[in-house]
Amino acid sequence: MTHSTDGRGASSCRVQCRRILAAACLTLFGQAAHAVDLMEVYELAQDYDATIQSAFHDFQSAQYNVPAVRSVFLPQLTFNALAGLTDFNSDQSSTYLDNTLQLSLSQTLYDRQSGALLEQAKIGVSQAEAQYAAAVQDLILRVATAYLDILRAEANVEFSQSELQAIARQREQAERRFDVGLVAVTDVRTAQAQYDLAVAQEIVASNSLETAREALRVISGVNAEQVSQLASDYPLVRPIPDNVENWVELAQATNLPLVIVRLSTDSARAAIKAERAQRYPTIRLTASASALNTEQDLRDRSAEAGEIGVQATLPIYSGGRINAEVAQAQANWRSATADLEAQERAAVQQARDGFRGVVASIAQVRALNQALVSTQQSADAVEAGFRAGTRTSVEVLNALRDVFQARADYANARYDYILSSFRLKSAAGTLGEADLRAVNRFLVD
Repeated sequence: MTHSTDGRGASSCRVQCRRILAAACLTLFGQAAHAVDLMEVYELAQDYDATIQSAFHDFQSAQYNVPAVRSVFLPQLTFNALAGLTDFNSDQSSTYLDNTLQLSLSQTLYDRQSGALLEQAKIGVSQAEAQYAAAVQDLILRVATAYLDILRAEANVEFSQSELQAIARQREQAERRFDVGLVAVTDVRTAQAQYDLAVAQEIVASNSLETAREALRVISGVNAEQVSQLASDYPLVRPIPDNVENWVELAQATNLPLVIVRLSTDSARAAIKAERAQRYPTIRLTASASALNTEQDLRDRSAEAGEIGVQATLPIYSGGRINAEVAQAQANWRSATADLEAQERAAVQQARDGFRGVVASIAQVRALNQALVSTQQSADAVEAGFRAGTRTSVEVLNALRDVFQARADYANARYDYILSSFRLKSAAGTLGEADLRAVNRFLVD
């Protein structure tokens, strides 16, 4: 995995331009003239969402750690300057003025511990990159979920309002029939009770819509009063490849949480090497040049010196510290290994659940589509029977409620199918912006 900060900067500029353009359009034509789509929300969320920003900066921080550790193996140049006044109080008082300039150079020739720490820092970069990639996938899922939640809530509001209007008509009919003595007062009271319940449900649905809009605003900063709707011809496609074991194998190789834990295990193994390396010597090449100037009783004396050598440092005894740190690193590695095993099982489970979820969602959408047709036909028959005097208004209300519930269930099943597909690809580590674009092509104003 690779990442370019320059590319992300250019993307951020594009997002800012889109935001300015969108704001200008809303100013000129009014917010009601613009319905945001899924890609607009996602592009703005990339620049607005605090979670993805934090992950990106964590990745940058890890990148800076590599040159910091590598610097140990590069030349170290130091300049020192010293000026001092020395006064000897004796029988013959003397005062000295000393000026010293020194330039020191050191070069590491062998440092086993720093080598292991450099290896660990490189692993840390790969781990931070995987964590950022996982954060991007999580952002895609959160944006898609928040956007589709708005569509769900809007559908529920529409259905609840339609149901309220239908029940209101039935209530009026029941009242007129009661006035002419065709039905009992029970039908009127039942219709009124159904109407009152529908009013309450419409209030709940409207509040849920505002909650869904607020959730999207937290992620992207978008005040989505209008969003593009999912077209009725959105295709239902089985997973490709259409085999659960293929998805399991893919998840075992590229599931991002699994990759992160696997890299964490590698980092723990490198930490053991770094702690053990403390027992080995450190060898450095050292060189220095100095100039000394001394003033005494108006007389100047100067001297220059230079030296070069090889310095070797070997720890003999550290009070058991090294043994304790090695044992601690080994325990951390065993803990990371256990986490890896648990994450491997979780990745397999996510792949299997995701595959079954997509297949089940397809079957559910088709079944609910047929159920919608059947309930509508049943409602039409009941209403015809009501007009003929063979069915009661209560039966009509129940049939209408079944129709609206079937509509809501069908809409929710379509959204569930999209999210199930995203979760399956997330489990396999392949979810990306292209998947959002594929859905966005089927959004209409």
